[in-house]
Parts: sequence; C-alpha cells; structure tokens
Amino acid sequence: MAGKVEIIPYLAFNGNCEEAINTYIEAFGGEIYFLSCWSEDTFEVTPEQIGKVMHVEFVLGNTRMAGGDSFNGGGANTDIKLMIHMDSKEEALHTIDILAEGGTVISPLKPHPEPDDAGCGSVTKDRYGYTWIITCPNPDKQ
Repeated sequence: MAGKVEIIPYLAFNGNCEEAINTYIEAFGGEIYFLSCWSEDTFEVTPEQIGKVMHVEFVLGNTRMAGGDSFNGGGANTDIKLMIHMDSKEEALHTIDILAEGGTVISPLKPHPEPDDAGCGSVTKDRYGYTWIITCPNPDKQ
C-alpha cells in the first residue's frame, strides 16, 4: 500500500454543523480548513438545506476531521464517542465546561481506577448529541 493512510472522522449534524464545529474549536483549539454550504443551485433534498454546511474540513489539536449537515432523513448518527487527551486538569475542566453548555456531564472528571489511576477521565454529551471522553494526567500522581 503506497502512502500513509489517515482515518478522518466525519460528523453528521442536524442543521447546526457550523455552530458545532465553532464550539469544538473553542473547546479544543483548531481551525477550519474548508467550508462549503448548500445553495439554491446545489441543494438536494429540501430548501431547508440552503445555507447549511455541505462539507467542512477542520482540525482539532492534531486530528483532522470533517463533517456536514445531514438531510437524508437519517439525521446525525452520534453513536460514536470521541476521546481527547488534554495536557492538564485545568484544560480538561475548561473543555468539559464548554461541551457541557446545553449538554450533559455524564461522568465528572475524576481519577481512573487502578491500575490506570495515573490519568483522569470525564464523559460529556454535548448539545449536538456527541459524547466526548476527556482525559488528562492525574495531578495527584505526578
């Protein structure tokens, strides 16, 4: 196999893709590389698509990702979980606060059980329906 294969997570949204991506960039840092929107000439299903995201490519940390607004009747498939390692407890808590706005903290940030207790973890479901596992080093074990 020639070249390096890169898996790019693709997230589907229910008409709020651009808002969600900007929230994630606020939470993790990153940038949008490319964003295109449906127009009157390009929408495929319903006029509600006009002005919504057809395709976006962005980076969160070192992870390249993509997404768009889904209008195929299936809606957003939020069955996957996204795991992000943060460098500090403070960064992790800041990120959790942003993701929890309009969402739900399923499990607050706490040390993992032994033997993995060198790290801490939290699970948050954001207002867009995605579940984020946020981890960081356990400050009590450093």
